[in-house]
Amino acid sequence: MPTCFGIWPNTAASSRRISSPKSPLGDRRGGNVTMMPSWRHSSSRWSPSIARSSSSSPRCWTGKAIGPPTIDWASFWSPTSASRSASCSTACRKAASRGRQVAPMTDWRRWPVLSVGFRPWFLMMLGFATLAMGLWAAVWIVGGWGAAMQGLLDGGQLDWRWHAHEMIFGVGVALVAGFLTTAAQNWTGRRAWHPAGLLAVLGIWLAARLAFLLMGGDPLWPYLLSIAAELGILFVVARLILLSRQWHNLLFVLALTGMVLADALFALLRHDGGLAGIHGWLGLLPIVAMLLFIAQRVVPPFSANRLGIPPRRTGRYVAFILGGGPLLLLVVLLAKPVAPNAVALVGATIATVVALTGGYALTRWWHRRVLTEPMLWLLFLGVSVVLLGLVWLAAVLAGLPAGGLDGPVHALGLGMLVVMAMGMMTRVSAGHTGRPIHLPRRLRPMLVLMLAVVAGRLLLPIWPGLEPVWLAVTAGGLALVYLAMLLVIGPWLVHERADARPPVRRS
Repeated sequence: MPTCFGIWPNTAASSRRISSPKSPLGDRRGGNVTMMPSWRHSSSRWSPSIARSSSSSPRCWTGKAIGPPTIDWASFWSPTSASRSASCSTACRKAASRGRQVAPMTDWRRWPVLSVGFRPWFLMMLGFATLAMGLWAAVWIVGGWGAAMQGLLDGGQLDWRWHAHEMIFGVGVALVAGFLTTAAQNWTGRRAWHPAGLLAVLGIWLAARLAFLLMGGDPLWPYLLSIAAELGILFVVARLILLSRQWHNLLFVLALTGMVLADALFALLRHDGGLAGIHGWLGLLPIVAMLLFIAQRVVPPFSANRLGIPPRRTGRYVAFILGGGPLLLLVVLLAKPVAPNAVALVGATIATVVALTGGYALTRWWHRRVLTEPMLWLLFLGVSVVLLGLVWLAAVLAGLPAGGLDGPVHALGLGMLVVMAMGMMTRVSAGHTGRPIHLPRRLRPMLVLMLAVVAGRLLLPIWPGLEPVWLAVTAGGLALVYLAMLLVIGPWLVHERADARPPVRRS
């Protein structure tokens, strides 16, 4: 019997509450009782005991029966690390006890796109990324170096500051918001967004993007709007994690706080010539921390499920280094104006340690059959490009002739916002909309274009030459990749789940 987003016991007390005969999760009418599985805690593991069930189980608004849970130990650092709570909402449980179905939380508007956080955020991210990369390609085609550094295009200040800020704090924040708020809702069993709150934060985020597009990077207002949207996302994630006391997930709160501070620093230094150096791209490091930390959770079980092999986990120390290392590097690089030589040495060491740890994790997760699953090797390739960026960054900080910061910064950005994003967004969108979890055939031609664009953009700092033309080609190629993802995944995000039954109106 499929699980409704997973029923995860939070404590021994909640286990007793779920399994108690006095409060079964079922329908007592007509003598039929659909009992949730009882749970016992033994040897630091949750183990199910036998429970009764009827042939007609209550269903939540997804159309799935509320049934026994499945536990994914890869979501933990270890089996004894932290507890989980029920993912099914209180409304689902109460309605199940009455034998009814639950309408989605957006039934008041009949908009499935607002039912879960990833739907609108992924939709906005793909739409804006398509527009941003298309405009950036136009900047290079129309004006070349002059337009990119300080020029105009149709009245909008589309200089390098706009490109850097919007790719990190526009596209990156939307990607993190969609994935993280959905994951935190499943981890904690608490609803992440009320539709009104979700619309408010989305509206602020969109207003910030329009403000940057129309006013450029000189006024302060666009930055304030951008920071306000990030604070809204931080509040949602922090509330879920703190209320559920999931202290092992506090890294996400710290990383989102780091993004807010990096955006504020960008705003303070927007007229400073030194922004083009270290401080202009520091917002990438919190995203690196979150995505690497998530990767060590999701890659092993996803590989095991797709390939039929035992999960190859890497343990809590690898998780700590992959998640905490980029945040520590962020703190260290902030002190570079005070002690540049010492900071460069320490920063290069941290980046090297994180990259080596990630390389060990990739070899631990690797299986030769990964190459037969496009969604799997996309995740592996994305993590590999991010680790390449960290090694490249370490070389630059150490003073080696590595071509400056342009190469490592774009390796980090392309690895996360293009390669990993394509794999993770397709995986999440398919799985959470009731569709088969595989890369759609219509997206497979885009894999060739994506690989060519990523390789071409990373080789540009090594073999400079036709920069304006080549940058326009790579930016236009990325715009086509984002557009293809929008056209394929977008309909999934705005329609109901493929396996959902029509909600039953309450009398």
